[in-house]
Amino acid sequence: MNRTLLLLPLTALVLTSCQEKNTFAPPPPPQVTVQMPVIQDVTLYETFPGRVDNKDSVELTARVQGFLEKIHFEDGAMVKKGDLLFSIEKENYEAAVNAAKASVAQAEAGLSLAKAALSRKQRAFETQAVSELDVLTAEAEVQQAEAALQTANANLEQAELNLSYTEIYAPMDGVIDRSTVSEGNLVGSMGSSDLAMLVRTDPMQVYFSMDERRLLPKLRQIADSKMTLEEMPDVSLALADGELYEHTGRIDFADNVVNANTGTLDVRAEFPNPQSILIGGMFARVRLPIPVEQAMLIPEISIQRDLSGPFVYILDDTGTVQSAYVKLGSQVEEERVILEGLQKNDRVVVKGIQRVRPGVKANTAAPGSQPGAAGQAAGGM
Repeated sequence: MNRTLLLLPLTALVLTSCQEKNTFAPPPPPQVTVQMPVIQDVTLYETFPGRVDNKDSVELTARVQGFLEKIHFEDGAMVKKGDLLFSIEKENYEAAVNAAKASVAQAEAGLSLAKAALSRKQRAFETQAVSELDVLTAEAEVQQAEAALQTANANLEQAELNLSYTEIYAPMDGVIDRSTVSEGNLVGSMGSSDLAMLVRTDPMQVYFSMDERRLLPKLRQIADSKMTLEEMPDVSLALADGELYEHTGRIDFADNVVNANTGTLDVRAEFPNPQSILIGGMFARVRLPIPVEQAMLIPEISIQRDLSGPFVYILDDTGTVQSAYVKLGSQVEEERVILEGLQKNDRVVVKGIQRVRPGVKANTAAPGSQPGAAGQAAGGM
């Protein structure tokens, strides 16, 4: 037998016995970034759905009868107080004024004649040329002439007032609706009296309701600070597209009773509206500021959730990952207020969360780092 063939198995056996045995090498601890909660004063916001309404509105009506002669505005135009809006034919009313003036002149002449007659009879009575009854009659005629003059003056005032009603002016600045009557139509008592609606657009009001659960803390705050609801800080307004309205407003009215059916209190805030962004009937959210002192904040991205609720991962003194369930408050930009569950020195895992679980060791990339937190709230409580 070939000696070479006999040596092959022996060589393979020697080579196999000289190789090292396989051993398991555990992976290195995951690397994470941690930061401690930020403690600072913040302003949170409670939001209430509201409805925009015009502060003032006037229904323009025809107070005298006549044909509508002229409309002096464009539908939907901005008008100023004192602008001429409608003209009603005035010929009949001018004639009535002239007739009333003539009646006044006639009454003045009658009064002058009655006074002259009285004066003559008073002188004649001194010589017993007339009787006392004649003097008393003359005095009564003077009184009648004076009453006639007063009646004539009153009729003249009424005629001039009716004439003034033939021109309708804007009682305030605002935006006017479309005219409901066309030129040439009869308006007044025998025709259409409603001509158009004029609304004030600056300022505007927003009505909202505050439920009892959120009303009671405000009442306690008011009692502690001895201020009224109207003296609370300025409120802001979030529009339907999510954008914040550029002007702040102030609460200027709160109802004096809670609605027993809804358990809410009606509240009103007033906002300036120089650019006419707010329109009556709009829906918006009123944001009521709530200052909070020494709030605890952590990044929103560090918060996890399971069936038991929200929690965060923290590193203990030995570098072991632990889970801590927390009670959440409002979101403040990219951070979240923590109401319960954390201490100010806890090291919260903010990066590398997907690589850890409770009980494992972890290395920190930036232990104890503490970036700044935001100070204005993005959501309601």
